[in-house]
Amino acid sequence: MTNFIALHKQQGGQAFRDLLNRPLGNMLTVLALAFSLALPTTLFMLVKNVMMMAEAWRVQNQLTVYMNQDASDSAIDSFYNKLSQWEGIDSAAFISPDEGLTQLKQIQGLDEAISLLDSNPLPSVIVVTATNDDVVLTRVLAAKLLAESLVEEVRFDSDWLQRMVAIKSLVLTLTLVFASLMLIGVFLIIGNTLRLQVLNQKAVIQVLKLVGATDSYIIRPYLYTGVWLALAGALVAWVVTLINGLLLNTVVTKLATLYNSSFCLYGLRMDESLILLMVTGFIGLFAARLAVSKYLREIEPI
Repeated sequence: MTNFIALHKQQGGQAFRDLLNRPLGNMLTVLALAFSLALPTTLFMLVKNVMMMAEAWRVQNQLTVYMNQDASDSAIDSFYNKLSQWEGIDSAAFISPDEGLTQLKQIQGLDEAISLLDSNPLPSVIVVTATNDDVVLTRVLAAKLLAESLVEEVRFDSDWLQRMVAIKSLVLTLTLVFASLMLIGVFLIIGNTLRLQVLNQKAVIQVLKLVGATDSYIIRPYLYTGVWLALAGALVAWVVTLINGLLLNTVVTKLATLYNSSFCLYGLRMDESLILLMVTGFIGLFAARLAVSKYLREIEPI
């Protein structure tokens, strides 16, 4: 077992040193891999932030219930207390007319207009959060609320929900498509690079087979080479994604400031970075295995 580990360590280290001995050609290969990986990685980062933003603005399962202004405060309080027992309602928040007027005054440009009012025209409002995000079920709940005598109007922006779901689906589909295409590109780049190495070292492989070297012994350095190339490309892609995130975050922060928001882009987490390295390393290993095995079987000692 000790000899087996020592052999792997020796061949892995030799494969790494061989890459360093050919810096220009390998650097171009690593850059090709890195930019192939940077596109889906950057798209994944954007999708993650879109999902986080959608969760932060998650109002699609909320209903705004406007109460009848002729209803008494006691009747509204009694109705509000009963809502927590309704099936399909997760929570409810009561906004009194005074609280609603205070919130309007905080909106820039409305303070002076509100000061001209003789009385508070706002009704009591109950913001109901449904337990389910399904549009059909939320519409059924809205109809049930509207049937109550104390309720004047129920508003539910289902169009906004459908647009948000469509945007999330589009961005996610684009990310999966580009990620699949780019990973196939990584596979082909590594496979073709190692295929050329095998053909260039045909004489060396023939000599190794003549002295009795097994196929696994011969193929192992190429497997390590594929893994090293893939990991190097993934590391450079991670740096490129980090730079892209910083550049995009500058623009996003300025845009969010205009909307009085503190939203900013979040980069790749540690676990996401590790997944990038592991997936890319596995692709490098798999591509090397397929490419080298095929040509290794065709090379026979003279």
